[in-house]
Amino acid sequence: MPALRPRAEPRVDLEPLLYRIHAASDADADWRGVLQLLRERLAGRLATLWRHHFASGEGAVLCEFPETARFRTDYPRYASRNPWLLSSEEFAPGSVMTGDELLSNRELLKTDFYRELLQPYDLLHCLSGVAVRRGSLVYCVNVHRSHGDAPFGGRDKAELRTVLAHLSLALENRWRLRQAGDMESVLTGIVDRRPQPSLLVDREGRIVHCNRSATALSALRTGLCVDGGRLAAATALDRAVLRDAIRQVAGAAKGDAAGAARAVTLSVPGAALPAIVSVHTAGGVFRPETGDLEELVWVSATNPHLDHDFRTCTFVKQFRLSPAQARMSVLIVTGHRLADAAHRLHVSENTARSHLKQVFQKTNTHGQLELVHLHARCCIGSE
Repeated sequence: MPALRPRAEPRVDLEPLLYRIHAASDADADWRGVLQLLRERLAGRLATLWRHHFASGEGAVLCEFPETARFRTDYPRYASRNPWLLSSEEFAPGSVMTGDELLSNRELLKTDFYRELLQPYDLLHCLSGVAVRRGSLVYCVNVHRSHGDAPFGGRDKAELRTVLAHLSLALENRWRLRQAGDMESVLTGIVDRRPQPSLLVDREGRIVHCNRSATALSALRTGLCVDGGRLAAATALDRAVLRDAIRQVAGAAKGDAAGAARAVTLSVPGAALPAIVSVHTAGGVFRPETGDLEELVWVSATNPHLDHDFRTCTFVKQFRLSPAQARMSVLIVTGHRLADAAHRLHVSENTARSHLKQVFQKTNTHGQLELVHLHARCCIGSE
């Protein structure tokens, strides 16, 4: 690293540093730009964002500027031997201290931490600020100087203290955004695994999100289609019915009717029997362009007359049903009569009845209704 002369005046204005700090609140932002400006403002040689767990002794450098050959990767091996971290009491949120306030430089020079980690990078003086603390876990920012630089003083501490509250807020906002993003990914994954088409729409039917099952083929099989980015009924006769149901539920939600819901029966092109579409309130989403909450509606489509896929059915796997028993069970739980099931399987009613009896025995059930309820509890793809 290049040598630095002792500082006189700050090299970086405060305003661009504060702007960069708050810009780093984004979940995907790079903090190296923040550390670069902080290092230059405090005339340091190295700036790091790091964490340490006082109970376990484990620690890590999360980000550094400039990037070194091995400092960041080597630090975890020395974290438990960091002599500046002997007392957790000094590391209260918002605290700013110099390294020699925690341990004199004379004592620091005697440690393996200095000889093996700091000395190879010509680092000696340290200024540390505690941005966030969660129990035994602290998140801090450090600025280091070399032997040839002036030690950090009261003015340096005051300057770091000025930006520390902004660093803390930026980290907290970053974590909240990451938690929200992670939760969104988890919930989206759950919705995507649903075998039935599920869509979030606004009051005009514009699609905000849909799961993988809401493809053109799956939607058509449940009486739905997408027309110009809007959800609509597959047949012209039903379009006004679905559109009105979505608007009514969205309007009821705006009037604090949190449990508003509608069930709509839609014609399925080419099928003799209709599908059922459930329309529920989903909650409000803030729209900056309007400055208001926009109520979203959850539309879930089911067609009880479509075959349930026995190859992925958890119920079938749990009770180790044979292929013939599996086919019979999924036809029964999706609403088919015994005679209809026999016809679909190309077997006699007696054979179908025998398969069903074997299913009852394996599942310890005594009737079709009990079988349907058990299937609903076991199969993750069941309604």
